[in-house]
Amino acid sequence: MMYRMWNFFEPNDSQWYRWKLDGASLWMYRNGEEWRIALNTLPFKHLQSDAGGPEPADPPEDIPVSLAVSGGKKAALRPHPSSIPYLVSARNDVTIHPGTEAWFTIALPPVLRVELESGYALFEGSPFTTTSTWFGDKMSGNLCLSLPIELDPECRNEQSGADSAGHATSLAPSVSLGMRESLERAAQYLACRSLIHCRIVVRNKSKEPLDVKRLAIFTDLMNVYEKEGILVSDTVVITGTSDGSLQTNIDDIGSKGLHKIHTAAKTGINEVLIRRGVSFLRNIAGL
Repeated sequence: MMYRMWNFFEPNDSQWYRWKLDGASLWMYRNGEEWRIALNTLPFKHLQSDAGGPEPADPPEDIPVSLAVSGGKKAALRPHPSSIPYLVSARNDVTIHPGTEAWFTIALPPVLRVELESGYALFEGSPFTTTSTWFGDKMSGNLCLSLPIELDPECRNEQSGADSAGHATSLAPSVSLGMRESLERAAQYLACRSLIHCRIVVRNKSKEPLDVKRLAIFTDLMNVYEKEGILVSDTVVITGTSDGSLQTNIDDIGSKGLHKIHTAAKTGINEVLIRRGVSFLRNIAGL
């Protein structure tokens, strides 16, 4: 059962356990108050759809092992968004005209922590390796994780080659080879259960067209939930308003009733929303 991946459980003494993480793996071992943890990482672009655990396993071989000492009994593998923004590109330049909106769905690599019920983290690591890049000007730009994903927008009344969950279905004959490969690659990422599935809505309520080239996704205001074994976040809503202001909001309406795994910090939320919102829209508009 996939839901077991993120639940607290009490491991048996002197037994290794393994989580399969879509090509990466994490092992955990407890002996009294001694905990040993090992992480085998994978380049993000080499993901494979195969996730599950924790299951009893043989000890890891030729992988560095981290040691922690704690009196806790139960532990869980918990996914968190990266503290560094994610940077992704649209497959083509996308122009959103006044009065319209576009949606993007993306699967983000998490930071994983092995946590005790007390909230203490025994271990933290990133199972998927990515390159870093500087985005924006030298003074107000941001260091981002550059993801090898090319996004295609979804539009109102569009008959697309994806179902309601964002997975690729049968593709129309008119779809080009390049678009077909892009959609199939996007579906591969969205099939991975150890990634955080994030919905982005870009609305243009201004009087000028908005050109979207790249998206810098700040996740420090996102909650993370579990939905039938899949990790999902709150929806990011980006709006260019009629008075020329730029706004970013986090919409959690669609997440009501879901099991929350990660709770975003709430300190100074309004200030962060305004500051990050302006930076975010300037970035995606190429300003």
